Amino acid sequence: MNKNNIEESRVIEFNLGRVIICAATHFAHDVYTAFLSPFLPIIIERLGLSLIKAGSLLPLFRVSSLVQPFIGYYADRGKLYKFLPVALITTSLLMSLFIASGTYFWAGLFLVFAGLSASFFHANAIYLVGSLSGRKYGTGMSFFMTGGELARSLGPLYLVAVIHFVPERYIMVTAIPGIIFAVLLFFTIRTGYTSEPGSMPDFSFFALLKKGGINLVMLIIISVLHSFTMYSFTLFLPTYMKLIGFAMFIAGSSLSVLEFSGAFGALIGGTASDFMGRKRFLLLSSVAITILINLFLSTRMIVYRYIFLLFSGVFMFSVSPVRYAFAQELVPEYKGTISSLLMALSFFTSTFASIITGYLGDHFGLLKGFRIISVFPLLTIPFILLVKENE
Repeated sequence: MNKNNIEESRVIEFNLGRVIICAATHFAHDVYTAFLSPFLPIIIERLGLSLIKAGSLLPLFRVSSLVQPFIGYYADRGKLYKFLPVALITTSLLMSLFIASGTYFWAGLFLVFAGLSASFFHANAIYLVGSLSGRKYGTGMSFFMTGGELARSLGPLYLVAVIHFVPERYIMVTAIPGIIFAVLLFFTIRTGYTSEPGSMPDFSFFALLKKGGINLVMLIIISVLHSFTMYSFTLFLPTYMKLIGFAMFIAGSSLSVLEFSGAFGALIGGTASDFMGRKRFLLLSSVAITILINLFLSTRMIVYRYIFLLFSGVFMFSVSPVRYAFAQELVPEYKGTISSLLMALSFFTSTFASIITGYLGDHFGLLKGFRIISVFPLLTIPFILLVKENE
């Protein structure tokens, strides 16, 4: 089947209602995956972990992302998305068990399987959103990514409330919202999605890269460098705030501020790039991220810290939907596969980023570590300049 036939087999109109439902279930899912960063100071204290050992928890969570491109490939064939509710329930249960874990072994084990469930969810959900977005890839990805960023904003607050109000023996009630949204997703998929996916050619990473050309190679490098900064800064932000003397509530709320503004950034990023161009938007964001992180690190007043965090989040997280939209434009018949590949590379990068930042924090302090990782977005500029803007 040729490209045109494949595209015609997809939903060709932007379906706002169902895109919003997908974004809402993305929100519900990522509330649970947002537990790791704000819980890090607690588990460090509970288990007596070093920063580098604490940083190794993220690689355990992300290791399963290696299989995500293959999940995305089968998602493009329309074979797996009906199991999305199961993935949502599984993630919510495993992350609820994670916050109750009393040993490093069990914490790591729950994270490994939760990561696998999360990989399955994201690969298939992003396929659905891409198929329901018609040709408005940027707008569809913005809605979808906004759900995830809102979750990472409110997830820490939900976690703090759970730890404060729910006795440990009842900790599994934490999973109830995830189960409720899974039921909603089940009936949405069952009754609301009717387009039949086209037959796909055999999968090959080399064929994918050849079709995407130099733009796709540059986009992969840009994605890796941006992800390094984003995941390192997000993971260790509450720990950094607690180490410099702020209470746990302030440390956790700082992450919520970053992620809440990130939700706004994700909402406007893809849409803005639809109008001003992907290349120009990526250049603007890369410069702004480095400047804003260093302004945050340089000020001592909490009000100014929050202001710089707000703007850092807007630019830091606005890049994600732009990358996914750009990638889907380059290889439209492989929406799920290419999006999953970028997501897997992003997550895999986070494993190295967390360990390296933990090492820098142990040996030089998190302040210097954050200053070093803040430079990575600037390294993307030569690669962005090599990108050829889509016609």
